[in-house]
Amino acid sequence: MYSEDGRTMAGRAEMAIIGAAAGLTVWALGEKAPDIITNPHAYLAVVAFGAGFFAVLLGLSGPHRVARAAVPAFVLGLAGAGLLTLSSLRFVSLDGLLDAGHPIFAWFVFMSVATPFAAVKMVQKESLTDYGRLFDTSWSLLVRYSAGWLFTGVLFAVAFLSNALLEIVGITVIEDLLRNDPFRWAFLGFALGLGLSVVHELRQYLSPYLLLRMLRMLVPVVLVVVAIFAVAAMLQGPDQLFGSLSRAATLLTVAIVMVSLVSIALDRGDADAIGVRWMQIATAALAVLLPVIAGLAAYAIWLRVSQYGWTPPRMVAAGIAFVVLLYAVAYPIAVVTGGGWMARVRTANVWIALATLFLSGLWMTPVLNAERISTDAQVARAQAGELRLDQVPLWEMYHEWGRAGRAGLSALAQASDRALADAAQAQLSGQSLDKASKRAGQIAALLDVLVVLPEGETVSAEDLQNLTDWELGSMNACGEALVQRCVWVAGQFDGAKQGRQAFLFKPANAGTLWRGWLVTEQNGGLEFDTLYLGGGDQTVSQMHIERLISGDYRIAPSRLNSLWIGDDEILPID
Repeated sequence: MYSEDGRTMAGRAEMAIIGAAAGLTVWALGEKAPDIITNPHAYLAVVAFGAGFFAVLLGLSGPHRVARAAVPAFVLGLAGAGLLTLSSLRFVSLDGLLDAGHPIFAWFVFMSVATPFAAVKMVQKESLTDYGRLFDTSWSLLVRYSAGWLFTGVLFAVAFLSNALLEIVGITVIEDLLRNDPFRWAFLGFALGLGLSVVHELRQYLSPYLLLRMLRMLVPVVLVVVAIFAVAAMLQGPDQLFGSLSRAATLLTVAIVMVSLVSIALDRGDADAIGVRWMQIATAALAVLLPVIAGLAAYAIWLRVSQYGWTPPRMVAAGIAFVVLLYAVAYPIAVVTGGGWMARVRTANVWIALATLFLSGLWMTPVLNAERISTDAQVARAQAGELRLDQVPLWEMYHEWGRAGRAGLSALAQASDRALADAAQAQLSGQSLDKASKRAGQIAALLDVLVVLPEGETVSAEDLQNLTDWELGSMNACGEALVQRCVWVAGQFDGAKQGRQAFLFKPANAGTLWRGWLVTEQNGGLEFDTLYLGGGDQTVSQMHIERLISGDYRIAPSRLNSLWIGDDEILPID
C-alpha cells in the first residue's frame, strides 16, 4: 500500500513540476523572449513549439510516462511550429497573423487531431486506425483537460479566499506571491498539472462515458429539429434562405453537431453503441439527413463566392464545409449499404480525421494561402470590371491580407481604370478613399439593388444625397436577390404637400422584415423620415415586399375618417 501511495504521490509531483515548468515557459516567452529573439518569425516558432510541446506532453503524461510522452510531444510541437511559422511568412508582421486568426485555428486543429493518433501509436505501433482507442483517447483528453482547468480555477479561488482571510489579520504573503508574475504563472501550471494527474488517477470515476450517455439523448431532439427545417427549406427558395455567410456558419455548426451526435451514439464499438432499436433508427436518420444541412451550407457559401469572390473568411468556411461534406457523403452511404453500417461509420470517422489533419497542415503551407487566393480572385474581378470601386476590398487587401494583398494593390495601381488605380495607390500610401468617394460608391451600390415603382419612375444619385451616413450604411442590408432588394414606391400620398413623394423600404431583420421611410420633397431636395404604419409598427413583412415587386398594390385613399379642429387633423391611429 505504501509503495502504491508513493508512486501516486511521485506521479502527482512529476505532473505538477511539468505544469509549473509550462507556466514559467509561457511567462518567459511572453515577457523575456521578445527582447532576446528579435526576428518575429523565429519568435513565433519558439512560442508555437513551447505551447504545442507542453500541451501535448501534459495531455499524454499520466496515461504514459513523462519521458515516453516527451517524444511525440517534441515531434508534434516541432511540426506544428514549423507549419505555423511557414504561414506567418504571408504577413508583414505577427499582428497580421493574429488578426487573420485562421492560421492559428488551423494550428490548433492540427495539434488537436494529431494528439490522439500519437497516443494510439504509443500503445499500438502496428495500426494508427484503431477506432476504439482513438475514440477513448479523444474523449479522455477532452474530459481530463476540462476537469484539470476546473481544478485550476478552484485552486485559484481558494488562494484568493485564503488571502482575503489572512488580510484581516494583516498577513499579505499570498497576495505578494500572486502579484509576482513568474510565481503566478508557475502556480497556474502547477495547478493544471496536479489536476490532470488526479483526474487520471480517478479515471474510473470521472470517465467521459457519463457525458457521452447524456449527449446520446439529444439525438431524437436534433433529428426532429433538422427534419422540420429540411421540410421548410424545400418549401422556400434556396436563394432566399441561404444567400448569407452567417447562415452558412449556422448550418455548418448544426452539421458538426449532427456528426458529433452520430459518433457519440455509435461509441467505440457495437458492444458499447446505443442499443435501443428506435434510437438506432433515429441515429441512422440523422446520418441520412446530414447531406441536406451540409449541402445547403455549401450552397450558401457558393452563392457568396459567386457574387462577391473569394475572401479569407469565405475560404475558411469552404474548408470547413469540405470536411463536413466528407461526412455527408460517407454517412448516408454507410447507412444505406446494409448491415454493419455502424462499423462503416466508425471507419469513415478515422479516415476523415486523417483528411482533416492533412487539410489543416496544408492550410498553413503556400498551397492553401487564403490571402493569395483571395487577392488573385478579387484583383481579377476588379480588372475585369465586375466590381464597382466601393466593392473592391482595398482596405482589407492592405491591412488584413498580408504580402499577397499588398502585391494585389500594386497590380491594381497599374489598372487602366483611373479611379481604381488611384484608390489602390492611395491605400498603398496609407490613405483611404475620401468620404465623398465612399458615399458615391454606397449610393451607386444602392441604385443597383433598388426596385423603383411604378414602372417608368426613376431615382437618381442626386435624389439620395440627403440620406445620412448611418441611413446610407444601413442600406447594405439590400441584397442582389429580387426578394432582398430595397423598394421605392412613388406616389402622391399627402395631397396637402407638393413635390415628389415616395415610400422607401429596406430589409431590417435577416430578410424577413422591411423598415420604411417616408420620402418627401423639401427645399429642392428629398428628405427621409421614419414611416409609421397602422398600430405604431415600423416594418412590413417579406410577403408585402413580394406583392409590391409583383405589382400587386394600389395607391388609394385611407379608409379612416379624421377629426378636424380648424386646420389641425387628428388621425385615429394607435
